Amino acid sequence: MKLFQILLAVLTLTVVLGLPGLAAACPSCADAPAAGGDDDENVMGNRLAYNRSIYVMVGVPYLTLAIAGFLIYRGVKQNEAFRRARELAQDPGLAAATPQAS
Repeated sequence: MKLFQILLAVLTLTVVLGLPGLAAACPSCADAPAAGGDDDENVMGNRLAYNRSIYVMVGVPYLTLAIAGFLIYRGVKQNEAFRRARELAQDPGLAAATPQAS
């Protein structure tokens, strides 16, 4: 029984350590260097292009969220200023009671 456990542990360790080498890249990334030719410059160009495209795919949602947040913030501030100006126009007595900003 002890031999079986040791053999099972060695087999499991071999499989676990051997699997990451099989899944090193996605299919597009794995095929691109082979289809690109044998020159190292083209292969490096493909790798850099894939790397940059991943950065773009990760960064664009954050950039979109930041732009939307900024537009919402600016809209709220403009709406607040517009509403305050309208209140002052309707009731001129508020202007005297409101402290002036310098």
